[in-house]
Amino acid sequence: MPDEFELPEAPETPKRRKERVVGLIIAAIAVMLAIVTHVGNEIHQDEILAHVDASDQYAFYQAKKERRAQLELQTDNLQLRFDSLSPSAQAQANQFRDAYATEIKHLEDDGKEIKARGDELLAESRKLARKASILDIGEIALQISVVLCSITILTEQRLFMRMGVCVATAGMIIAAWALFLMG
Repeated sequence: MPDEFELPEAPETPKRRKERVVGLIIAAIAVMLAIVTHVGNEIHQDEILAHVDASDQYAFYQAKKERRAQLELQTDNLQLRFDSLSPSAQAQANQFRDAYATEIKHLEDDGKEIKARGDELLAESRKLARKASILDIGEIALQISVVLCSITILTEQRLFMRMGVCVATAGMIIAAWALFLMG
């Protein structure tokens, strides 16, 4: 019994040569598919993070808005009870009312900035979602092209390889468009 197992070398035939070419084409498409898939996953993660950040900003905005509403209620309460207060209590109520008005103005200004930032993040998330969706279409085209090229080996009909290469080209054009032209 031999110590090593060696596969016998098959003679190079035109059929084997065609199969090798198809195999190399499939390998090249698979590499492009892996790259497009990885980039697509990264874009989906960025989309999710931007959406979470936007949600955080809106929650912060809502907290500021609630605090402002509480201060406005306090101010209204002071105004309603103002006439029944002693002169010294009225002076203190005026100080509170002025402090509340300053804080309300500050909360309004902060709220506008926070909401604007949330709107920017939400727009970025939506932009990334569109980009990722188009990139997914390119990925699907590349997957289909691998299948079509594989069918070439089984059927020995080069039409499937040509179709696979055309679909792969379309997939790469779609992916490149999503990556480079969509900003």
